[in-house]
Amino acid sequence: MQWLKQYLSGSTGGGTTTSAYADFESGTDGWAGSNIVGGPWSTTAWSSKNTHSLQVDIAMSANTQHTVSKIVSANFSGYTKLKATVHGSEWGGYGTGLGVKLYVKHGSAYTFTDSGWATIGKSGTIDLTLDLTAVNTADIKEYGIQFVDASNSSGNASVYVDNVYLSN
Repeated sequence: MQWLKQYLSGSTGGGTTTSAYADFESGTDGWAGSNIVGGPWSTTAWSSKNTHSLQVDIAMSANTQHTVSKIVSANFSGYTKLKATVHGSEWGGYGTGLGVKLYVKHGSAYTFTDSGWATIGKSGTIDLTLDLTAVNTADIKEYGIQFVDASNSSGNASVYVDNVYLSN
């Protein structure tokens, strides 16, 4: 119970603190989508924490890219990690998997830095972590999730993003 109390209050113990950036409990928190067929919206269809997540619907086809992100002028100084949880719907032709990565654009040149590719399949869930140590954390311009369909994917699917937060 102590762990749960610390987690909900924003402290994970061991001196590590967290800062909630998006939990989608009361809406989209300003996030938008690119190359999507529906959404984004706050939904109760799936969540990794509390009751809501951000949902977007995508039309899957070979090597097609989709994004869900937030344009900001933010300062992430004092934090070393950006984290998010991503989930794939129970429907859709994921083929060999949906590529996912967490990213930020930072500095005056909008430098793109990402977590590296991970893959989820139908009903798959993954926690993504982006190391911010090489990022201009004082000048964040955008952050989000990039998705790329497998070469053998097809049909419509939904993807969910939840519990986006900063930590050390």
